[in-house]
Amino acid sequence: MKYRNKLKYRIIIAFLALSTLLGALFASTALIIRQNLSTNLIGESNKQYLDDYMDKFSKDPKGTQGEPIATNISAVLTTPEKLPLNLPISYADLTDGIHDLTEDGRQYKVAVNKRHIIEGREIWGFVKIDVTTPDNENKLVYSALAGIFILFTFIAYFLAIYASKKILKPLSQLSSMVKEQSKHPQLLAKQFSDDEVGQLAQALDDYSKQLTDFVDRDKEFNADVSHELRTPLAVISSTTELILSQPEIDEKTKLRLNRIERAVKQSAELTETLLLLAREEQKTDKNLQRTQVGKLIKDIIENFSATIKLKKLNVEIIEDEWLQVKAPAAVVSVALSNLIGNAIKYTPKGTIQIILKDDRVLVVDQGAGVESEELPKLFDRHFRGSSVTAKGSGLGLAIVKRLCELYRWQVIIHKNDNSGLTAELIFK
Repeated sequence: MKYRNKLKYRIIIAFLALSTLLGALFASTALIIRQNLSTNLIGESNKQYLDDYMDKFSKDPKGTQGEPIATNISAVLTTPEKLPLNLPISYADLTDGIHDLTEDGRQYKVAVNKRHIIEGREIWGFVKIDVTTPDNENKLVYSALAGIFILFTFIAYFLAIYASKKILKPLSQLSSMVKEQSKHPQLLAKQFSDDEVGQLAQALDDYSKQLTDFVDRDKEFNADVSHELRTPLAVISSTTELILSQPEIDEKTKLRLNRIERAVKQSAELTETLLLLAREEQKTDKNLQRTQVGKLIKDIIENFSATIKLKKLNVEIIEDEWLQVKAPAAVVSVALSNLIGNAIKYTPKGTIQIILKDDRVLVVDQGAGVESEELPKLFDRHFRGSSVTAKGSGLGLAIVKRLCELYRWQVIIHKNDNSGLTAELIFK
């Protein structure tokens, strides 16, 4: 099963990731805009200084001699044939306008004016300013942005926690109400607004109603069948007793009637147990009497005596401990009858051992067994192993499992070393 974070943490992580991405984009954009605005502003200012000076110079060359173009820049007025030696020769190829140049590892903005002709000569003007950002200024900007970024991250974290609580509050309420359904059933949808959570609550209401209807029908069917079977079983039982009371009955007929009587008793026990399962209630003896398991097993073996003789099986009852169970004999009988009956049904020949411990019964057979991957499925309704050839409905072990859940017992089936299976019915 894959590990999955809680929805709350997913929201927080997503919120922080989005905040981090937006913060990084904001910081990068701010730096780029700052740099562009700074250099463009400087370039435009220098160009404006140069243009103004050149206009004045073209109108009054003598009056503007010695007047500086600007106090914070390096400026040169020259002619094409007398380009100063302190200017790179490449400046002669620069067009009119603003240029970004790099010289000796430093960044410069160079404004160029080549539009004026004074006294028949072409005059060139160059304004050059160093726009290299100092290291300490960069560090200060980066530190400020980093501090703001960390601050925004903390703010985003607490906002994410608050937002996740607000977002998940309806889901938490729905979860709590679903947990309380078993104690206090109620409609969920009417407690929420018509949003995604409300739609989920409505779906849960619909599913709960379908499941409740299904369980109710199942219980009613089991209860009705169990109740209606009592009458014919009682008639068969009373009729058998009446026939057995007649003195002229021969031994062979009496033996068959005894088998019918045991079968009726077994059917009555099964009917009573199914009724308990339908009602999902434990039945305990008011006088706290316990069921003696050893005697019950002997009666169960007697019920299967015809099959045991026909298959020539050897059934051993090993009573290591004197086991008693605080539960109705009918319930214990149904559980053990299914386990012992399966061992007899699926063992073609050999020995079946029924071992009584202080808290459990072990039924060890020598049948064909099942594949290891099929063991967990044995208690599923209607499941039958791939190697099983005998007839059956696949309901016996499912009934045993439900009885164990009802009485908080435990049933375990595992493979033997040589052949067959061992079924353990543990009474706790």
